[in-house]
Amino acid sequence: MTRVSPTDSYAYPCRASPNLPTAVVAATNHSLATCRAASGRATPGLSRRVLVARGVGAATLGLGQAMLPGCGLVRPRGIPAVPAPRPRRVAIVGAGIAGLAAAAELRAAGADDVVVLEARDRIGGRIWTSKIGGTAPVDLGASWIHGIAGNPITGIANANGIRMLPTNYGSKSVHFHESAEANRTRDHVLKGFWTLARQRPREPLRALYERYASTSALAVGDRRYLEYVLNTAIEHEFGADIAELSLASISGGKVWPGRDALFPAGYHQIVNVLAKGLDIRTGHAVVGIDHRGSNVVLTTAVGETFEAAFAVVTLPLGVLKKRAIVFTPALPPAKEHAIDSLGMGVLNKTCLLFDDIFWQPDVELIGYVGAQPGQWAEAVSLYPYTRQPILMMFNAGAYAVRTEAMADAEIVSEALAALVDMYGSVPPPRDALVTRWRSDSWSYGSYSYVPVGSSFAQYAELAAPIGGRVFFAGEATHEEYPATVHGAFLSGVRAARRIAASVGSTIHAS
Repeated sequence: MTRVSPTDSYAYPCRASPNLPTAVVAATNHSLATCRAASGRATPGLSRRVLVARGVGAATLGLGQAMLPGCGLVRPRGIPAVPAPRPRRVAIVGAGIAGLAAAAELRAAGADDVVVLEARDRIGGRIWTSKIGGTAPVDLGASWIHGIAGNPITGIANANGIRMLPTNYGSKSVHFHESAEANRTRDHVLKGFWTLARQRPREPLRALYERYASTSALAVGDRRYLEYVLNTAIEHEFGADIAELSLASISGGKVWPGRDALFPAGYHQIVNVLAKGLDIRTGHAVVGIDHRGSNVVLTTAVGETFEAAFAVVTLPLGVLKKRAIVFTPALPPAKEHAIDSLGMGVLNKTCLLFDDIFWQPDVELIGYVGAQPGQWAEAVSLYPYTRQPILMMFNAGAYAVRTEAMADAEIVSEALAALVDMYGSVPPPRDALVTRWRSDSWSYGSYSYVPVGSSFAQYAELAAPIGGRVFFAGEATHEEYPATVHGAFLSGVRAARRIAASVGSTIHAS
C-alpha cells in the first residue's frame, strides 16, 4: 500500500484550482459502550476505535471505559504546487465518499474530464441522510467522524461551517432484564475472558466465549453481561458475529486520535461539499469494465458505454463479492483472493421518532442487557444533539441479517418490546425508519472486516491498481483505516494521486 507523508496524513490537501468551488476545503478516525460507564468511570474524550485498540490490548474492554460504535481542499503552507499534466478522461465508478474524493482531487490536479457513474438515484453511497417525521435529519448509514483531531472530514466540516458535536461515551444508562443484576460487579468476568483471548489470539471469539463460560461455570447474569459487552464492543464495531472474529483479526489497522463526533444536520453535508461542480451521472450502474485496449471501456446496465484513459472503481466490498461487474480480462487471482478473504459486515439501524422523550434528556447512550443476547443492546439518543425525541437503535451481525427478512412493523414492535423492558410504559413512535444494508443491492452490507484466518494485508491487495489504468478505492481498500469514512476519503485521494503520477507528475511536491 502507498504510504503517505506526515504532512499528507494530517491534511491530504488538494492544490488550489479555479475548477474547484471555494467551499471545497482543507482536508485537515458502534456501539462500544459498557456497563461500567454507568458508574461514571468512563473515558469520554477518546474515539471508539482508540478505546477498542487500547481496551482489548489492556484487557479492559468493558472495564471502566465507555465505548461506542460511522473540499476547497487547500494546500498547507510550505508545500508548493507542481503543475500536473491534464490527464485524459477519468471514469469513476461510485459516488460515495471515495469516488467523490477522487473526483475532487483530480479536478484540483487540473483534470477537466472526470465523470462519476453512480448506480443509485442519489449520491453518498453508504452515507445516507434521510428525514424522519418529514423534517428531522437522521443518518441511516455512516454517522460518526471517528477521531476528530486533524481528521480530513473534520477539516472539510470546519472550513464549510458544518456543525459537529462530540459524543460523550460516559453519558450512558444501562438497563438489565433482571433488575437485581444491575449493581453486580463483573470485572473478574471480563478480565478472565480477555486473558484467555490474549492466550489464543487467532481462535474465534465465540469458541473462546463458550469455553470460558463452561469452564468458569458462569452464572446466567454473568453470561448475559459478557455477551452484552462482546456484542456492543465487538459485533457492533465490526458488523460481524464473534464466531467470525478473533483477537488477532480485530487488532490491525490504526485509529485516528481525538473524540468521535456526529453531525446534527446530517453527514450528507460533507457529501454535498465534495460533489459540488462534479459531473455525476446517477442511475448509471456499471456492469462491465474492459481494459484490454488502449483505453478502459465501461458498460452500464442499459448498454451505454463510457471510454476513459483511467477508471477508479470504488464499489463496496459486498458488491465486489457478488461479482456485479465483469472485468475483462478477469481480476488477478491475488485480488480475487482478497475479495473473498475479507468479510462484509452489517450494522442496521431502527430510528424511532416520539412525540416526547421518556428517557433521561442528557443521556446519549442507552445499553440493554436483555434476555436475548445480541438484540437491541445499544441505542443512541439524538436528543442531546438535535433536541428531537429520536432514538437510533442498533443491531449487528447475525441478528441484523435476520431482521432484514421481517416487515418494518415487526422490527419496530421488537424494538418497542426492548424499550418496554427497560422503561416500563413506552408510547408508540410517531415515525420510524429501518435499514437493511445486507439486502441493499448497491452495497450488500455496511462495512468491511477481517475474519478469522484473513489479514489486514488483504486491504492493500484490494487497493492495488491493474495495468496502470484501473484503480481501486473505498474503505475496504485502506489497510490503515478500513470501515471508516476518512479511510474511504483517503483512499479516493490516493487513487487520484496515483493517476496523476502515472501521467508524469504528482499533484504536490514532497
